[in-house]
Amino acid sequence: ARLKPFTSILPKPLMPVNNKPIIKYIIDGFQSQGIKNIFIAINYKAEIIKAYFHEMKLNKKFKFIEEKIPLGTCGALKLLNTKLKKDFIVTNCDTILDVDLGNLYKFHLKNKNQITLVVSAKEFVVPYGVCNLNKKGLLSFMQEKPKYNHLINTGLYVLHPSIISLIPKNKKYNFNNLLHKAIISKKKIGIYPIDDKAWIDVGQWPEYKKAITKLRYKIGKIH
Repeated sequence: ARLKPFTSILPKPLMPVNNKPIIKYIIDGFQSQGIKNIFIAINYKAEIIKAYFHEMKLNKKFKFIEEKIPLGTCGALKLLNTKLKKDFIVTNCDTILDVDLGNLYKFHLKNKNQITLVVSAKEFVVPYGVCNLNKKGLLSFMQEKPKYNHLINTGLYVLHPSIISLIPKNKKYNFNNLLHKAIISKKKIGIYPIDDKAWIDVGQWPEYKKAITKLRYKIGKIH
């Protein structure tokens, strides 16, 4: 929805960035680091995505997991329940990351995490003067354009196969639901920090436009 109206016609993974679909950047990044077994979950405009892979003669290199109903950002993992025996990597279709996946995977195993989130430090600036009040509701001091730093979820994860048991069958389920359930279930969840410049979110218009310029200079480094 964040890239409408174009995603009303074209599925987000096929949105072009410098004449190359987003999903191709992601796949190329994985393959360049030696990852061979790639599953692609599809639902929205699935036939268009499959047609692209067929046209590019890529359809036999990957395994499609086709959802009969929309299952959210992680619901489709339930369909892989019997196929995933080792810890595995999951990524969104709208983020392109410059991450050493080997180091990420080793970090995940070494720390015996059940979930590892790849996160990035992001600075947010409030473009106004912020009023801070005292207990009586009177102005205590004015903070001009304060800056706040937060760790942002980039949409790249490493999961232990046991985590799939937390995902319900045939139900829309997103990663925020899964993470909340994992916290309640006392699963070990670690974070793997990366530089803010090492990832590009192409899922919304402002970032999509930046990505076009960024990737012109970073394409050689990322792939």
